[in-house]
Amino acid sequence: MRRVLLRYRYWPLPILVWTVVVLASWSWNQALVEHKIVQLAADRAEFVFKMVETARLWNARHGGVYAAINEHTPPNPYLQVPDREITTPGGVRLTMVNPAYMTRQLIGVVAERTDLGLHLTSLKPLNPNNEADAWEKVQLRKFEQGGGNVLEAVFEEGVERFRFMAPLKVEAPCLKCHRHQGYQLGDIRGGLSVSFSAPPLRAQESLQLRRIGLMHLMTWALVTALILFGLVRFRRHIFELQTAKEQTESLVVERTAELREQVLERQQAEAQLRLFIESSGEGILGMDVSGRCTLANPEALRLLRAQPEHLLGKDLPATIHSCHSDGRPHTADSCALYRTLHSGQAVHDDSDVFWCVDGAAIPVEYRSQPLYADGYLLGAVITFSDISQRRAAEAALRKLSGAIEHSPVAAVITDRQGGIEYVNPRFSEMTGYSSADVLGQNPRVWQSGTTPLKTYERLWATISAGESWEGEWQNRTRQGRLFWARARISPIRNDRGEITHFVLLMEDISEHKAQEETIWRQANYDSLTALPNRTLFAQRLNQALGQAERNDAVCALFYIDLDGFKAVNDTHGHAAGDLLLQEVAQRLLACVRDSDTVARLGGDEFAIILSQVSGHDGARHVAENVVRTLRQAFLLNGEVAHVSGSIGIAFYPTHAATADALMRAADAAMYAVKAEGKGSYRFAANDA
Repeated sequence: MRRVLLRYRYWPLPILVWTVVVLASWSWNQALVEHKIVQLAADRAEFVFKMVETARLWNARHGGVYAAINEHTPPNPYLQVPDREITTPGGVRLTMVNPAYMTRQLIGVVAERTDLGLHLTSLKPLNPNNEADAWEKVQLRKFEQGGGNVLEAVFEEGVERFRFMAPLKVEAPCLKCHRHQGYQLGDIRGGLSVSFSAPPLRAQESLQLRRIGLMHLMTWALVTALILFGLVRFRRHIFELQTAKEQTESLVVERTAELREQVLERQQAEAQLRLFIESSGEGILGMDVSGRCTLANPEALRLLRAQPEHLLGKDLPATIHSCHSDGRPHTADSCALYRTLHSGQAVHDDSDVFWCVDGAAIPVEYRSQPLYADGYLLGAVITFSDISQRRAAEAALRKLSGAIEHSPVAAVITDRQGGIEYVNPRFSEMTGYSSADVLGQNPRVWQSGTTPLKTYERLWATISAGESWEGEWQNRTRQGRLFWARARISPIRNDRGEITHFVLLMEDISEHKAQEETIWRQANYDSLTALPNRTLFAQRLNQALGQAERNDAVCALFYIDLDGFKAVNDTHGHAAGDLLLQEVAQRLLACVRDSDTVARLGGDEFAIILSQVSGHDGARHVAENVVRTLRQAFLLNGEVAHVSGSIGIAFYPTHAATADALMRAADAAMYAVKAEGKGSYRFAANDA
């Protein structure tokens, strides 16, 4: 028993036994509920059968009854007896209703009112409508072999139904209608089948099973919890007894070991404290309540350039803190070391000096901490460090900060993750963001969205690797204006060589970019029509041929020369001619896609590059649009002018493999159009 209580692996045994008992009870109750449901179905069906059988017996004992002939009760053609139809003295025609006929009438009424299915049947029916189905035939044969009432659950069209059937035996009144079939008293002449839907009863069964299951589950859970609770309580009690015994036995040993450990720990603490004081990187001095020095570690002696005898036992404030940095002597009130002893308050100062034994002053940061024991002031401990280098670094930093503050370029300093820690005034002037707007933010706040993502990825990879990055990008001011900047980002490292910050220097080059853009447009675009000129056209043509070669596509070149342009110049003047060229450019642009190129080659010569055209049909469609739009009248300063266009068309790679050869082919086709009458188009190499 002790083993079962102490070892968890044995605990499932009583729970398993209890679970088996609960499952057995659940199985027995499930079978009992199933038996009750089946018995209820059998009782219901047998009651219906007996009611019908009683009505049939009543009819048979009366030798049948007569009913008025109507649409619901026509004469029974299967009843072969004398006087089947009679007429009353009042002239009403009546027909005999024998037990079988009456049963069929009852079955019809029941079917109208309920879900009960009744069927009067026999292996030798007089009425074909009473033919037995397969299930009924099986039961009828069992009845002839001595079988009794039967109830079964069957599925019809996916729905469960209870089917009940009981035999009908031949009685004396039955021979009136069935004697000619060879029946004798006591024979099985047929049966009555009763069927009804099972789901309502099954729903009751399911509800009872759920209740029983829930009760079993709750009982199982409650008893299981009680078992576990008891096991835990017993196990805890045993362990408590065992633990108390073990604690009692080891108490003396532990107390002895604790005393030894306390002595050792105190010795180690004293040694560690001495080692800490001796090896500390700060100077440590001790003084009693009268101000005499009681302790000076090696670092304090080094910083003050003293030997132990120069300090120990001496008036410490008078020795190292007698004067201000400018030589003015300290009074008892102005000396912070005396103040600690008089008021018992800690002091921290980084703006004072200590005086060395050789008379030199060193800037120090020091703390004077009072020492108490049992509420009594014993003295003070002074820790200090030489901050000469820090003062020099702070001065250099102030100079650098002043230079950055007045720098003509924008300066930004971020932490390792990109959080902004500093911006100079020039940055605010350039971007419109104040220091308060961006501190703690990421530099992406002024990104324009026009710089490719890969640029930022390369930038971050470069500076994360410890290298500087230089480049140009387009940013956006707080007011939404775009501007170009030339930037340099460099990492800042600490004494261990680790990157801690990044510094960004930016210069606004928007005007320089605008000048470059103006120069580039002047070199590549026609100043009159704003179309690409011959230089940019040649670049676009080579690009289109390269793209067509890579994609195994066709590229078309249109060479266009205006017909009648000289006459417009001569008649209306050069200003009107310039207006006409501008209008021609707009009409040509309207005839092509955005991916195509329209260029002015000079004078009245234009060219169109159709990239990836769908053969002759696609080019012909564009050419017809161009010819048609150029024939339309031009309104020039209130005067009407007319011109037309002669177009030569060449395909790459059908007519030429190079840009120059393609130009010559299109030019030749254009001259052929002019020779044929102008104002039309022609494909190169006699293509039509």
